[in-house]
Amino acid sequence: MIRTVIRLSPSFVLPIFRERNENDYDVLNRPLPGGPQTGWDRVKAMYKKNEFDEVSPELHTVVQSTLCGAFVGVCFGGFVSSREAYLYFIENNQATAYKTVGDAKKKLQDYVTIGFAKGAYKWGWKLSIFTGMFSLIATTISAYRGDTTLIEYTTAGALTGALYKANLGLTAMIVGGSLGAVLSTIGGLLIIGILKITGVRMSDIRQALYKIKESRTDHYNQAIEKSSKIKHDDLTRHHDTIVQEQGEVKIEEV
Repeated sequence: MIRTVIRLSPSFVLPIFRERNENDYDVLNRPLPGGPQTGWDRVKAMYKKNEFDEVSPELHTVVQSTLCGAFVGVCFGGFVSSREAYLYFIENNQATAYKTVGDAKKKLQDYVTIGFAKGAYKWGWKLSIFTGMFSLIATTISAYRGDTTLIEYTTAGALTGALYKANLGLTAMIVGGSLGAVLSTIGGLLIIGILKITGVRMSDIRQALYKIKESRTDHYNQAIEKSSKIKHDDLTRHHDTIVQEQGEVKIEEV
């Protein structure tokens, strides 16, 4: 009974019970004894492809984070720029004479669409690069250390902020690194707090995302295979019908 209470006690409440029982983890997802043990071995394994020419779950998470950042950047930049373009067009074309109302609406729509495209491009690539750099640095440090702590987020935020402002000089790099370190530390505290409360590890999240990707790929391949079988069966039946109606013809007779 006491052992059961200890195992179910939250680790963030009683520090003495921080160590979990080994049976609380999925042993099937653990690395084998002959797998990567040192930090550099884990980093090398992260950047290597498996026997099926697939990237590691860590790199898959980095790619997903980069694409998510690009999507958020496109939406944010597009919506903000299109709103600014709409207001600018209305304010600066009050006295403009158009042939018809439809022509005025078309000009407005074209101007807003161009503004959306410019804002989406401007913010999309910037946020994708920033998110990709942050995620890659944090994931690499986490793979090297074999754990997820606040160090990865603070270091990744400082390096990303400094590199992002590298073209503006040393002062801008220092300011960008400091701001990135502060913001990433706050975000890291929130993430680690949520992980502690829920009892989930970051590696579990990466494995779950990777399994979702594998499941999606399997369903896609099954759908393609099923579709090809159906088409093949229809073609075969059509061929058999023609053969029955016209009879078999030898190649020499064609």
